[in-house]
Amino acid sequence: MHSYSTDQPKRHRRYILIGAASAVLYLELPILIGPIAGISFSLLSTVLYITFTKYLWKWKFLHEIGLVGVPNLNGTWKGHLYSSADPSDIPSKEIVNDGRQIEDKTKMKTKIEIEQTWDQILVTLDGAESASSSQAATILLNEKAWPTLSYNYFNDGGNSRDKVRAFYGSAILEYDAAENKLEGRYFNRPDQRGTHGIIELWRKDPSD
Repeated sequence: MHSYSTDQPKRHRRYILIGAASAVLYLELPILIGPIAGISFSLLSTVLYITFTKYLWKWKFLHEIGLVGVPNLNGTWKGHLYSSADPSDIPSKEIVNDGRQIEDKTKMKTKIEIEQTWDQILVTLDGAESASSSQAATILLNEKAWPTLSYNYFNDGGNSRDKVRAFYGSAILEYDAAENKLEGRYFNRPDQRGTHGIIELWRKDPSD
């Protein structure tokens, strides 16, 4: 996982709150549970930091009251990738001909896995030809009607049977919370891959 930036100005103030909470607990623990509370301030701060950045920030209640603005994008997202790649370069079994078609692009099934904490994220795409993983990312809430996830990725190419070589690219996806959907465009470096297209995904229910 790697860090990501955001346009939320109050995001880093949460670290101040964690420090303040640690100080209060550190002073109160001996009173509450006696001498057995022999833990250091740094250990207490670390525990609170890990608890918040990995778990607490996901609570819907904190989002509802405005304490946390960054959306929780964790999960498996499944849908389709519409590519400008020549269909002759893609195995026919990977091409999807039914349902919605966009801009005469080649439609393929795809899947994205997103791992996210309060301050880190990893976006991994499992495509028909090859896989890619994010290198840097930004989550913006104020530029458009919906939150936007933008990230740069590296694709290590396909296996030995494929024509795909390693390349870099970027994607800009809008998050529709009502539909639990990510949709947007991706662009691969012209001097390496030169393709572009559209990604359309829905978050898979863990119970499915």
